[in-house]
Amino acid sequence: MPKSADNYEILVIEDNPTQRAALEQLLTNAGYNVKTTDSAEKALSYVGEGIDCVIAGVISGDVSRIDLIAHWRKYFPDTPLPLIHETQTVQELVAAINVSATKDLEHFSDAKLMLTRLIDLVWACQKEKIVPPPPAIDGVKDNIIGHCKAMQDVYRLIDRSSQVFSTALILGESGTGKDLVAQAIHRNSPRRAGPFIALNCAAMPETLVESELFGYEKGAFSGAVGSRVGRFEAADGGTLFIDEIGDCPLSLQAKLLRILENRVVTPLGGHRETKVDTRVIAATSRDLPTMMAAGQFREDLYYRLNIIAIHVPPLRERVEDIPLLVRFFIERVNLRNPAAPIGSISAAALEALQRYHWPGNVRELLNVIERAIVLADPGKTVIHLADLPHEMQNPVIASDSTTAKSSAPQTATTKAASVALSTENSGPLLTLAELEKIAIEAALARYANNKTKAALAIGISVRTLQRKLATRDTPQLVMLRTELET
Repeated sequence: MPKSADNYEILVIEDNPTQRAALEQLLTNAGYNVKTTDSAEKALSYVGEGIDCVIAGVISGDVSRIDLIAHWRKYFPDTPLPLIHETQTVQELVAAINVSATKDLEHFSDAKLMLTRLIDLVWACQKEKIVPPPPAIDGVKDNIIGHCKAMQDVYRLIDRSSQVFSTALILGESGTGKDLVAQAIHRNSPRRAGPFIALNCAAMPETLVESELFGYEKGAFSGAVGSRVGRFEAADGGTLFIDEIGDCPLSLQAKLLRILENRVVTPLGGHRETKVDTRVIAATSRDLPTMMAAGQFREDLYYRLNIIAIHVPPLRERVEDIPLLVRFFIERVNLRNPAAPIGSISAAALEALQRYHWPGNVRELLNVIERAIVLADPGKTVIHLADLPHEMQNPVIASDSTTAKSSAPQTATTKAASVALSTENSGPLLTLAELEKIAIEAALARYANNKTKAALAIGISVRTLQRKLATRDTPQLVMLRTELET
């Protein structure tokens, strides 16, 4: 039998906010669990999240709904994907048929008729086939990519901190994905239906931070021609993410501490006190203890923020995740640049990436992969060593400054990248799936087929290794998940 309505997850993609809200209300009133988004790019973050039905409306942006449907179909062929349209070209209609979009709806102005058609469609989709739970994708959790031990620790802290109200402090260098950790905590918390509001203290002048956080009344300062709600109040019932808290002006830190303790906000130029139910997650790339010693950060605020500390490791400390990251980024860039033919990376180029110390972390890796793809010569299908920046091609430059490079031991995964290849021209061109296969076989050979030790050596669970061994001769399907903010 089909799932009951309250267990059926529907994703609505529609760039018109009025239409999107109407669809959400209609389906929610019918008892379904509904998620909404306004673009195909954002919809990709729901791949693998247990969505039973995707309703694609009018979509604008770099990724078309046809591209989205084709991508979703590649990994979850059983998920119903109906189209809702107002206007549609013949070319798009033919393309939709070719990628097996389920059915076709028209936009209706009559809400009752729309509800009837939607419910009929959803039930028809349910009856066609019961959608099995999506398989777990190794190394991917809530848009965060990585399967090394350090990232597993991050995942565990995300799970634990998402179920409590206490303030969390996310620590890590720029480009490591601290904002993704904050979003993951919110998305997995009981507050996920509430707003997620972000503010970056380093991205605005000090004079604006106070008014952005706490709001202001009309006439509070020159140019305040009206009242404005601050981000603390806007995030009521949800989560406020304060990025780069280390750049928060010292003069504001006492007021921030008071709000964290009392949960009461007073806007600038006003006397009205508003009680807020806002969870705060902060992040910084700065050394707060050193700043405290220098008198640049309040000690009491630090201890109020640092109840749950989550350290996001720099990329140089998790080089074993680079093959997985590269694979995801290749698919991500290709999706946004359909004409790009790049499908893999040479083993020598991958080895160079793993040797580099990555001062810009994951964000820098994405930029390197995107540059190599968009600047590739026509007909080229592989990223070679010569396609990388000069500093990554030279082993001496790439491995310079040992203080910046990880001292972690080389795993079977990283060793696999250098199998039988010492130069770009003489080495074989291996796909990432082949590299993974080599890593697994090398680990099993080293530990005499002991799956527990082999799994530990390449940074995956025993269950994951057993599943990979069972499908070793089948090409691995990899889902695209957006990791970085655009």
